[in-house]
Amino acid sequence: KNMAMLAGSADGLAFVAPLRHADLAPPVPSGTRPTSRVHSRSSAAASLSVCAGAVALARRSPARKNSRCHSRKGFVTLRAEEVEDLSITAATDTRVVKRELNDRQQQFWEMLEEDFEEDVVPEFGRENLLRVYEFIKYCKYEKEIPELPEFQDIDPEFFPGLRAKPWWEVDEIDNPEWVEKVVAGLPYVQGELADLLEDNEEYLISDSVKNDVMGGGWSGFRLRRLGAWLSRNCELFPKTVQLLKQSDVPLAMRGVIVARQVPGTGVQPHSDGRNFFLTAHFGLSVPPDCAITVGGEERPWKEDDCIVLDTSFMHSTRNDSDEDRFVLVIDFWHPDLTIPEREALEWIYDFRNKFEQGKIKYVPKLPDGFWETLYVYSAWGGAYTEENVLKEPIGPDTLGGFKLGSF
Repeated sequence: KNMAMLAGSADGLAFVAPLRHADLAPPVPSGTRPTSRVHSRSSAAASLSVCAGAVALARRSPARKNSRCHSRKGFVTLRAEEVEDLSITAATDTRVVKRELNDRQQQFWEMLEEDFEEDVVPEFGRENLLRVYEFIKYCKYEKEIPELPEFQDIDPEFFPGLRAKPWWEVDEIDNPEWVEKVVAGLPYVQGELADLLEDNEEYLISDSVKNDVMGGGWSGFRLRRLGAWLSRNCELFPKTVQLLKQSDVPLAMRGVIVARQVPGTGVQPHSDGRNFFLTAHFGLSVPPDCAITVGGEERPWKEDDCIVLDTSFMHSTRNDSDEDRFVLVIDFWHPDLTIPEREALEWIYDFRNKFEQGKIKYVPKLPDGFWETLYVYSAWGGAYTEENVLKEPIGPDTLGGFKLGSF
């Protein structure tokens, strides 16, 4: 069965799932694209693409709900792409295999859980982090992901107890006033986008993640990624960054991106694979005949307005117009998360980033009881003390006040 696949990226707990695939970029079509509604002085080649900071996760087969088996570490449905890797007949893409953490993943979780207990639990209390502990179990394949609503696909970064639906209304999210503030400030974003298109359009597409699912018609310019603002890119959108900060947007750990889709292109159906944030699309330049389908329901983007969706549901896009389409994409925390849970998730993904960047080095954990044993056999633990050794005046047969034994 053909399965949509988002190429591997560093936008999530990528080390959690050991079977990933490299980015694949189709050739950029030649020719001159139509003039954008966000006007520029020049016309450039059609761009490569990214889907609003989409995370690299593969779609499971529709038969996934009946295709699980138990293993020591958890449950897994074999993807079609992985079947070939494991030399199993591709026709049996719903067969199951054991999924376990590899050595590097085990090192990561060992270190994270130890630091989590020291840094996060004392601040927020274990009783306020019970769902985070359950989330970690899903990530480690120690717990089976429950039955999901139709079109939703999460593996393995599932956070329990959150409402799940493909489309959300603005008044359903926390403090929707921030959406109104961003909408009011969209002219600043549109102006900075127009300047970049005029001055350095190629730079606008240079930051894009490229893969087959996104296709050759998408490109994305990232302002924020994995909880960190990208200073070089933010210098080109200073008013946009200021707008988002002053609007108190509850930014999640994934990103903020200016996404473009050129005429006659679309993004293949896929899931971003995480359910603990929602995504807002603010229309910057939206020609007719453009739409996004989420969970089987298609809706158009709204220019100078906002739509809210859950990208853990299968979604795809189309631009059947003859103009470019631009949206500002913002990931924000799911409204059902508590403040301690948001802080804990942010800490987990920050730890993950540092681990992947080599800023956190693995140090093997000492065996249980190591320090107690060391104490018992040490001088300060009673194995060798002054009280048990006869003291004598310093002389030729003494050393530091302790009488030398006979050999």
